[in-house]
Amino acid sequence: MIYLLAHLLCLVLTVAAGTGMPANCVGCSFAGRDLRGVDLSGVNYVGVDLARTDLRNANMRGSNFTGVDLNQADLRGADLRDANLVGVDMRHANIEGLDLTRVRLVGGDLDEARAHRARFEGADLEGVDFARADLTGANLRDAKLCTRNQDGRIDCADFRGADVHGADFRGALLCNGAGGHECAPVDAQTLRQRGRSNLDGAIL
Repeated sequence: MIYLLAHLLCLVLTVAAGTGMPANCVGCSFAGRDLRGVDLSGVNYVGVDLARTDLRNANMRGSNFTGVDLNQADLRGADLRDANLVGVDMRHANIEGLDLTRVRLVGGDLDEARAHRARFEGADLEGVDFARADLTGANLRDAKLCTRNQDGRIDCADFRGADVHGADFRGALLCNGAGGHECAPVDAQTLRQRGRSNLDGAIL
């Protein structure tokens, strides 16, 4: 009887909302799968391989995706509200129009991501690599983009080669210490210099 109860509890803890996907996983691989519309809300995925997956319209709300590989994934229409995306690999991912408002993307890699009209308003983007990304029309208002380290050095998200025409950077923040709460608006000159881009065409 105890064994049966333990087995049932294990099933409850490991299967996410009847989808057949585990609720908790470290280092699993679901690369290349069709996961359109899947319910992954509240899952705890660390270092999971979701490269090249179709996650359009997936429910990923409130989930922990620390260090997850989303390289070349299609995330259009996915619900990522309140998700933790620290250290994710979103290189070449399609996140066009995606709402990432107030999401934590600290240290993420969005090199060459397709992020046209994506919303990063109020998001924590400290240390994010946006090199060569399509950020045309993206909303980065009030996002945390820069960090002042203990030695006084300022590091910002990397926008080298990114297309930022029409991207809105108004109210972008410089914070004291990674994940710090003491933040103030960052001036355009600092953002350009430390973001490694002249930000031509952006709204500053």
